[in-house]
Amino acid sequence: MSSSLAHSARITNAKEFAHVFKKGFHSQSKFWKIVANDSGYGFSRLGLAISKKEYKRAVDRNLFKRLARETFRNNQDNLDHLDFVVMAKKSKSNNNKELTLDLITLMKNVKRKAKTQ
Repeated sequence: MSSSLAHSARITNAKEFAHVFKKGFHSQSKFWKIVANDSGYGFSRLGLAISKKEYKRAVDRNLFKRLARETFRNNQDNLDHLDFVVMAKKSKSNNNKELTLDLITLMKNVKRKAKTQ
C-alpha cells in the first residue's frame, strides 16, 4: 500500500471546490471546518483549504495539510464516496493525536448527515 494520497483522490480545481461548498454538508469543531458532498465517483476525494490568514507560517499550514491527508488516507475506505473539503481553524494545539481524532469525528458527523439526506 502506498503511503501517499493518490492524485485521483484529490480535489484539485476551483469548479470541484465550488460544487462541494455550494451543495455540501457542513460541520465544524474547535480545530477544523469540513464540508462534504457526494463525489459522483466510486471513491472519496479530499480538498484542502488552509488559509494564510489563519496560519501565517508555511510550516504551520503544512502541518495541518499533512495531518488532514494522512487522516483521510487512513480512513478513506469508510467515507462512503464523499468529496471532503477540510479547512483549519485558528487554534492553539500541539497535540497531533487530538487534531487527528477531532478530524475523524467530524468526518463521521458529515458522513452521517449525508446519509440522512
